[in-house]
Amino acid sequence: MLLIGLLIANLVFFLAALCCKHRQDGCAKWVKDNLAQFKFNLYIRYYMLVYFDLTFFSVMKIIEGDNSTTLRKMAVLLSYILFVVSIVMPVFLISIIFRRFAVLKVKEAKKGFNTLLLKIDKGSKWRVINPAYFFARRLLTALLLTLPIENTFIFLQYVFILMSSHAYILYIVACKPYQTPGYNSYVLANETFYSALIIAIFIFSDATPELNIKIGAGVALMSSLILLILSNLVMNVSQMYFGRENIKKTIRESKLKRAEKEALEEAEEQERRLKKKKEEEEFTKLPDEVGGANSLSQTNDNNTTQGNTTLHELNKSSKKGGKKKGDDDSIVDSGNLGGINSTDFGAGNSKGRRGKSSKNKNKQDDVTEG
Repeated sequence: MLLIGLLIANLVFFLAALCCKHRQDGCAKWVKDNLAQFKFNLYIRYYMLVYFDLTFFSVMKIIEGDNSTTLRKMAVLLSYILFVVSIVMPVFLISIIFRRFAVLKVKEAKKGFNTLLLKIDKGSKWRVINPAYFFARRLLTALLLTLPIENTFIFLQYVFILMSSHAYILYIVACKPYQTPGYNSYVLANETFYSALIIAIFIFSDATPELNIKIGAGVALMSSLILLILSNLVMNVSQMYFGRENIKKTIRESKLKRAEKEALEEAEEQERRLKKKKEEEEFTKLPDEVGGANSLSQTNDNNTTQGNTTLHELNKSSKKGGKKKGDDDSIVDSGNLGGINSTDFGAGNSKGRRGKSSKNKNKQDDVTEG
């Protein structure tokens, strides 16, 4: 029914645009702008709304595999087509976003697919990837919910739903993909209440036989459901209260603050990188310089030591040589050694020789006479 209503509204705007073709007033401009929205945005939004249902029922029909009649065969064929489209269409839409990422800040450039990035900040690829998470989460949930009850991997339904919710909470906290802090807080609150609802449903089921625990889980379940509805109600009322112009002004201020903050963080990160690079360069150069300085100082020390040793040895040898020469001179000059005169030795020897020669001569004369 919703698709029929969209088709009728598209037809009405198309006829109104034909009537206003040669007019340039405000009414004609408004009709043409809304007709441009019908070309892509409204149908993309409709496909996002029915994406989970189409994927789930197509997978269910494929698993059933009943081809007993011609009508059922046609239904199975349509299910295969819808399942393939459920995989191909999100990839096509996300590829368009990334291909036109450089011009996402221009209003006219993103006009045809703006509904994919509704209230999302377009300054980073990590933030515009949010629609990919939207489609992937619903596709995998639809596949897991088609598992039969007797399947041994039935627990994966609960595990994946809970973990995907927790992963999205971490993504919102880390990237803050929406344009204002209010939108981020709203989506974060919704996802938190949804996670609490999933946990309460699991505890309220047959996970435990304790009645008191089941009562507590039931209270938590009802509280989470009420808070989930209340958060959506408060957000809608606040949007109506502040008005469109104030919301746009808040979005512009938030974008400016985020741009300043990101520029400051980028400058700090660049400074940190330069500092780290400089420290690495100094660290790599330091051993060579220290080794060269050490080797140079060691060479100088060795040369100095060798020079000192040579000079010391020369001085020592000269001292020894001078001392020996002086001793020899003193011996020659003084003519004594150990207090004994050399003349004494010479005189004694000459006297002994004279006595011996005279005795020998006398003995020889006596022999001759005899």
